[in-house]
Amino acid sequence: MICNIPKVTVTTWNSNNVILVGPTYKQYLDKALNSIRNNDIASIIGQPGMGKTTILKKVQEIVKDALYMDLASKNEIEDEFWSKIDKNEIRQKVLPRLDKKKYGYSFWKRLLGIKFEDWLNKVCGKYNDPLLRLYCFDYQKDFDGMIKAISDLKEIEHLSLLIDEVRENHIPKIHRLINSGLGVPILMAVPTEVYSKITDLAIRRRLDESRISLDNALTSEDIKEIVDAYCHEISDDLFPIVLSLWNGRELNTVSSILQFMKSEVEKFEKECSDSQDVVNCVKEKLKESHSLKNPEEESKQLEKMIRDLLSSLTKEFQVTYVHPRGKRVEVKGKYITLGIFFIKDGNAYVGLVKLLNDDRTDDDEVKLLSMLEKVEHEKKEYPVEKRFIITNSQKLNVDSTVTKVELTTMEAIRILQGDSEILEEKLKEILNSFSTKTSSASAVVST
Repeated sequence: MICNIPKVTVTTWNSNNVILVGPTYKQYLDKALNSIRNNDIASIIGQPGMGKTTILKKVQEIVKDALYMDLASKNEIEDEFWSKIDKNEIRQKVLPRLDKKKYGYSFWKRLLGIKFEDWLNKVCGKYNDPLLRLYCFDYQKDFDGMIKAISDLKEIEHLSLLIDEVRENHIPKIHRLINSGLGVPILMAVPTEVYSKITDLAIRRRLDESRISLDNALTSEDIKEIVDAYCHEISDDLFPIVLSLWNGRELNTVSSILQFMKSEVEKFEKECSDSQDVVNCVKEKLKESHSLKNPEEESKQLEKMIRDLLSSLTKEFQVTYVHPRGKRVEVKGKYITLGIFFIKDGNAYVGLVKLLNDDRTDDDEVKLLSMLEKVEHEKKEYPVEKRFIITNSQKLNVDSTVTKVELTTMEAIRILQGDSEILEEKLKEILNSFSTKTSSASAVVST
């Protein structure tokens, strides 16, 4: 396997050897650890798949006596708590701390062959003592019993509570837990949707005291380290693809990045199974499937697809004419071919498609497009109402009189491969923006 990516979801990963990479996540891990050291109440807020559980699991690896509770499938927090408490383990920790004389275990009882452990079982409940309660496990298995047990556990260890997958129905008891005065650090993971629905200002204030917000947290450096951690052998080839999809919002969580890498690489590994060099074969497959092969020809192909779709939308957007092919026009003594030309409300709308594989910043046709004032068609001149360019390049310079419509390279490839939904969404967005009267002469349309 070229990539080492878990098959299961983040919330079911084992706490051993959790991978947490990227400067942003390392910073958030440090913040979470500081909240534990300072006995704080802290919350990790984020969309599913953004790494809340990963941070909690990493904290569990590092912090001694941290109790991890996953509420994903639990209606009550106490149910999860009692399922994680090991009675025998607690007894082993408590037994060396128990003072035999305090509980009436005398020398004579020892001579009579009565074991200390057996004697403790007889005196359970007779002393108001936290260590004895822990040894006897003398608690009601409800919320109040949980609070009592946590208070007693502080006598034998530096307990920290790590609470994952907090839901709306858990919030009232989470609030009671926070306000119980236990004095133990609590780090909880709360999905953004749940956090946004909390209307109790007191609860919100406590959650915000040491808040770690993961939404929109990833930087390009984080993504680079994530790709390298899981797919080191091909990270140089895979990273630009993942980054492009992230910037285009086709990938929007850490989980979605991992799922994409896993599915893509496994697919190409099967195709390369007979190759003598599987790694290089997979690299070539990645390049082929996620890069433009002939940008100039593909630009013309995309222009035709836009013209064809535009012709089917004429009634919806009151377009009276769509030119069926590229239209050659003169601008300042030079000629350019408009890939897209249509008429609406007696005005001309003109556009180019510029798909690029390089970092070009200037283009002569784009400059000429900005100077185009009118278009002659069937012996009639139409004033240019809107000029636009559709491109996958963020660096291409566009005059303020031209609307720049940005596609990611992956979006362009998927459209060229027949994804009509992306094309229709983009084109309708463009047409809607043209129908909206704005005070600005130009705009950038980007999805």
